[in-house]
Amino acid sequence: MNQISYIGDDGWSVIGEFLEDAKIRSVLLVTGRSAFSSSGAEAALAGILKGKRVRRVSDFETNPKADDVCRILSSVGKDDAYDAIIAVGGGSVLDVAKLLKAFWSSAHPVVGYLDGHEDLEPNTIPLIAIPSTAGSGSEATHFAVVYHGKEKFSVAHEAILPNLAVIIPSLLASLPQSVAAASGMDALCQGIESYWSIYSTSESQELAKEAISLAWKSLKRAVCDKDERSLHGIAQASYSAGRAINLTKTTAPHAVSYALTSFYGVQHGHAVGLLVPEFLEYNNEVSKGDCLDQRGHEWVKSQLLVISELLGCENVSSASQAIRDLLRELGLETDLTKLGIKTEADIDILVKNGFNPQRVNNNPRLVTEAGLRALLGKLI
Repeated sequence: MNQISYIGDDGWSVIGEFLEDAKIRSVLLVTGRSAFSSSGAEAALAGILKGKRVRRVSDFETNPKADDVCRILSSVGKDDAYDAIIAVGGGSVLDVAKLLKAFWSSAHPVVGYLDGHEDLEPNTIPLIAIPSTAGSGSEATHFAVVYHGKEKFSVAHEAILPNLAVIIPSLLASLPQSVAAASGMDALCQGIESYWSIYSTSESQELAKEAISLAWKSLKRAVCDKDERSLHGIAQASYSAGRAINLTKTTAPHAVSYALTSFYGVQHGHAVGLLVPEFLEYNNEVSKGDCLDQRGHEWVKSQLLVISELLGCENVSSASQAIRDLLRELGLETDLTKLGIKTEADIDILVKNGFNPQRVNNNPRLVTEAGLRALLGKLI
């Protein structure tokens, strides 16, 4: 599916033109709660949506829950035709909008699909994605995360790739530092994971390189100083990272990170940022016997060196330490004991809920339960 995209603070006019060209008269508007107003998006959209029938939905939790999606679908009046869905917010908001489109006509939304009783047949309604954080890349992907209980699932279909993605860097200026830091780390880590994925291609690696370089150069000033040029850089990095993972998906750090979020409340991007430097070193110890990439273990090591060089480092060890240092500079805790992970029982929870062979099998080095336990043990 082809996507129209635009990056720039004048992107509101692009949205207006799209709505007029498509003769959009009624809109399901999916937003966050407070950020929609504080970011300036509400005021900017007011004129664009004037005269149209608008139903706003914002009553859902961060990290989309199956129950939330089902409840929203039962309440939005699906028999009242909507001409478009517009989503404004972070990754959770964009994912909720994609899930609504995915399960619009489902008899048993989300659960029927997860149980294997229903095929996924997304609605054809146009979807416009306007990210107000830089990190998830959800505006550029054809999949969405949904939690059923504490378990994370991925829903994928080409038809839920947003038709129009408009990235407006100025929306990032109002983000609280902790949110900006965590989401920005997500963009950096997505770029890194996509680059080392066993499914990487020349196209995905070019996108990932752009994401890594821009995020590394822009992240600190975007978060700490709200520097305009850096905000544009991290916004572009996030979109490029999203496009990269749309081709490769993420790897082991993302898979394990969801347990940190579900059981210990660590922000997603923060959780991934804690794990990527550890997996960077773990993957660098790849051998012929545990290499999952058909291009070979030496090729994998050469790619990890490229990642290190993109971070301005001479080797993997210094690159890993540089990422840890960046986390601290952004105000993100690096000591897992201070995040509630203090004992072997806590490690057991992370291993039990973060290790799934299907989710870590695109990592370049084989991940075993024992290997993951040892890796996590280094963090406490």
